[in-house]
Amino acid sequence: MSLGPSLAQMRRDNRVTVVLPVKISPHDEPTKVRAACTCEVSGRGAKLMKIDGVSEGDILWIARHTRRAKFKVVWIGKSGSEQDGQIGVESLEPEKFIWDDDLRGKLA
Repeated sequence: MSLGPSLAQMRRDNRVTVVLPVKISPHDEPTKVRAACTCEVSGRGAKLMKIDGVSEGDILWIARHTRRAKFKVVWIGKSGSEQDGQIGVESLEPEKFIWDDDLRGKLA
C-alpha cells in the first residue's frame, strides 16, 4: 500500500550535498553580514546550517564570492531534531545562479 510520493520525489529540483561558505544578511540591512555554510543546494534554494536569529518568511541576501541574490526562509529546523539549527531558503531571484559554476550541470 503506497502512501503517495515521498518528499524527495516531490522536490522539483536536483539537489547536491555540498558545503559552501556563504555570506548572509537581512534584505533590509545588507551591511549586517555574517558567515554561514550550505549543506545542500539546488537551482532554486538551499539548506543552510547553524543559522540562528532568523524567522520563517524572512528575506535574506545570500552571497557566494561576487554573486548574490535574495532568498526567503521557508522552513526552520525544530529544536532537538536532526534539522536543529538548519534553515531552508528559496530563491526569490531564480534567474540568478550564485553557486559555483561547476555545480550548474549537476543541478540541471
